[in-house]
Amino acid sequence: MNILKRIDQMIDSIVSWFVVGVLGLMIVMAFAQVVLRNIFHSNIEWGDIFLRHLVLWVGFFGAIIATGERRHLKIEFVSKLVPKKIHKAFLILTNIFAAIICYFLMQAAIAFVQSEIETGEILILNLPTWYFILVIPIGYAVIAFRFLVHSVVWIWEIFRGHWEVAEVQHL
Repeated sequence: MNILKRIDQMIDSIVSWFVVGVLGLMIVMAFAQVVLRNIFHSNIEWGDIFLRHLVLWVGFFGAIIATGERRHLKIEFVSKLVPKKIHKAFLILTNIFAAIICYFLMQAAIAFVQSEIETGEILILNLPTWYFILVIPIGYAVIAFRFLVHSVVWIWEIFRGHWEVAEVQHL
């Protein structure tokens, strides 16, 4: 159990640093584009496309962090209808369902990446497009893993007799 929690915490730490780095790169790149356009009447030709792909990366990194903090998309009104005694069991089921959905989305994303590999399209600096969209299947895989980790931890807590769900529960 502790191994899963440690892996989850490592993911959180690594992804948090990636978000900081990618956001920093985005700010520098956008600022450079503005300065080049307004002062030098030039630009970085591939800059806008690169920034769009970085937005995709930040979105997936944010979703990974949100999943770890249990702040991902959820339907609150259903959980309010469930009695407190089985609330944790309900959360386990919804997290397993979310992990299954993420698995199917990951499979679709893998097919998308494979089709991009086959096209051989180059995005920037002689780097193929598929390098930049790898975050999609990897992101879904990590999100699914984090949903499953939460479920396993809650199942373990139920077996130990802890049925109540903490309001803010970080693994």
